[in-house]
Amino acid sequence: MSIVFDNLTVSYRRHPAVHHIRGEFAPGSMWAVFGPNGAGKSTLLKLLAGAFDEKLSDIKPDAGCIKWAEKATIGYYPQDHENDFDVDMDLTEWMRQWGQEGDDEQVIRGTLGRLLFGSNDVVKKVKVLSGGEKGRMLYGKLLLLRPNVLIMDEPTNHMDMESIESLNMALEKYKGTLIFVSHDRQFVSSLATQIIELDGKGGYEYYLGDYEGYLAKKGLA
Repeated sequence: MSIVFDNLTVSYRRHPAVHHIRGEFAPGSMWAVFGPNGAGKSTLLKLLAGAFDEKLSDIKPDAGCIKWAEKATIGYYPQDHENDFDVDMDLTEWMRQWGQEGDDEQVIRGTLGRLLFGSNDVVKKVKVLSGGEKGRMLYGKLLLLRPNVLIMDEPTNHMDMESIESLNMALEKYKGTLIFVSHDRQFVSSLATQIIELDGKGGYEYYLGDYEGYLAKKGLA
């Protein structure tokens, strides 16, 4: 599902985080968002998510607009997701709440298994999970929601290598649109088909190719 944005501008503490940015995320494309710390990468993802559903983010643009395709459904993976797990539930109970019509107990358990949680893990309380385990659970929620657009902010944070590889393999098979921020260059290299780079001063540049092509154009290959 395409997402079109025009003249998108937002400032953070009087500094332009995103400035007059224009573009389109086409269906099935996989976009990595690059830039130095504080360049507005997370802000851009929050703007996109909030334009779809204001419950996902309260950040609104100072100017410009975002138009989501009518049939778009979104899965949002924020960088800070601790509040999602501040509940007295075990893993199965937590995951069950995101099941769709027709998803039986086997589907819920199967989802947990794909996320590398064994039979002894599923009775744990979600409150006691590590950061990486919470990240895997959040991705499981998105699997069950079956969105056609995924917006993911540093999804590999706190994950061990096995978890990252599991997430990577799942996203390689994903048929929808993916927009993500990650400092994990191997993760980016395996997924990104296009790149948008924010310069930290409100400017931006598109690279219509994969990560290796981006490095070559930057003279870093």
